[in-house]
Amino acid sequence: QQTRFDLAQNFDISTTNAKKSVLDGISAVSVVVDNDQLIVDSECKEVLKALDQYRWDPNPGLLKEKPKHNEASHMADALRYAIYSFHVAQVTF
Repeated sequence: QQTRFDLAQNFDISTTNAKKSVLDGISAVSVVVDNDQLIVDSECKEVLKALDQYRWDPNPGLLKEKPKHNEASHMADALRYAIYSFHVAQVTF
C-alpha cells in the first residue's frame, strides 16, 4: 500500500489493487493463452521461462488444486495479477 501511495503522490500515477484469486486468475490467463491473445516479446526471457515452467502441485493430499511454488511462480503470479485484474475490471454493456 505504501508503494501505491508513493507512486500516486510522487508521480501522479493512478493505481488499483490487483485481483488475486488464484484459480480464477489462472483460468483468465488460460483463456487469453488459448485464444492466442497473449503476445510475449522474445526478449522477455523471464516471462517466457515462467510460462514454460508453471506447473500444478502434484501433491495428492491437497484439498484443492494449486500451482507448484518454484522459480517460475513470481513472474507467473505477476502476469496473472495483471491479466486477471484487467479482465475483471473491464466494463461491458
